[in-house]
Amino acid sequence: MTTTTLSIGELSERTGVPTSALRYYDELGLVRPSSRDSGRRRYAESAVKDVAVVLFLAEIGFSLAEIGTYLDGERTGRREMIERKLAELAERQHRIEVARTALEHGLKCPASEPMKCSRFWSIIDGRMRGLSLEESHGRVH
Repeated sequence: MTTTTLSIGELSERTGVPTSALRYYDELGLVRPSSRDSGRRRYAESAVKDVAVVLFLAEIGFSLAEIGTYLDGERTGRREMIERKLAELAERQHRIEVARTALEHGLKCPASEPMKCSRFWSIIDGRMRGLSLEESHGRVH
């Protein structure tokens, strides 16, 4: 019984990932071919799931380098990576909320043009003095 393998083109077609990205995944050790036939990559059927894992981890915020570490890691190391990523996402979400508040003010600005608004320039001044956007915006409002 022969084992069926996939060419890089077939793997690309099954996963929607361009062949150039699959070659890069191979370089990084994320998804390796099971063999080579006349120098051409041949992938096991399981590579479809391997690519899906890489895509999922990338979609939830892991870089390719982090994905490599995650895939190579042990259970405790993976848990720590997840905790760090959650903290990073919480910080990013907080910054987005602060930015949203500032932008919403820009739309409601009584000066009708944020660049002519004294509050806008007070916020900029606070940032130049080393305050965070949140601190600077909070002092003005």
